[in-house]
Amino acid sequence: MTSRQWSHFLLNRGIWQGSFDTLDRSLELRRRQPSQLTLAGDDALVELELLFWPDALDGQRQGDPVKRIAQSFHQVDSELGFFSSGSFSRGSLFISSWSRPYAEFGFLWRDRRHRLVLLWDGSGRFDHPVLIREHRAGVHAHEAPPLTAEQLLGDWCGQQTLLERDRSAVDSVITPHKLQITNDMVQGLRWLPDGGAFRAPEQVRAGSGFAIEAWWCPCPERLERIQRCYDAFGSWIASRNVLLQR
Repeated sequence: MTSRQWSHFLLNRGIWQGSFDTLDRSLELRRRQPSQLTLAGDDALVELELLFWPDALDGQRQGDPVKRIAQSFHQVDSELGFFSSGSFSRGSLFISSWSRPYAEFGFLWRDRRHRLVLLWDGSGRFDHPVLIREHRAGVHAHEAPPLTAEQLLGDWCGQQTLLERDRSAVDSVITPHKLQITNDMVQGLRWLPDGGAFRAPEQVRAGSGFAIEAWWCPCPERLERIQRCYDAFGSWIASRNVLLQR
């Protein structure tokens, strides 16, 4: 990948503590597993370590970690796309009848990260989401309240970035962007804790284009939206990031 993508990735370096919340299709909490993600290294190599502790509804880490995942990065994987805010998206590159589609959206702002993983089953039917809320170790960072439509309505301005699959990330298209959010625009959004929301098809399959999107409003004056766009053949064609302010 390109140096620009790598520099955006490096904004995520640090120790991030939080939890993985497995929700059901109705967005009811089914499992909460405390976690700690470490992204450490220099400008040439980043080491990832993800630790999980036993399930705890209060999110507190008790005892020793029960699972460890480690990975090394010296470039950004092709399935990942980073934006200037440090936020990112990744997911299935192609939707097929034998795959289990997924999409991940990661938002970064100051000492907070808000991540969402959306999962579909083998038939392409939406299964469930996993919400991951993290803060930098040693920093007391407040979560946002659950998002509502009223918080989003009105005029916003900022920038839009488009990462296309068939273009180099160096050539990502960044343009000024103004948006007036109306009630019609928020129809179909599903609201999450910590200022989050998402819109996803109940069924994904080749045959018609579709988009999957996530929103994060960490404070009343800031809104970020990431979309993953697929064509009629089920191929991922672009990711779009809109970063807005009041």
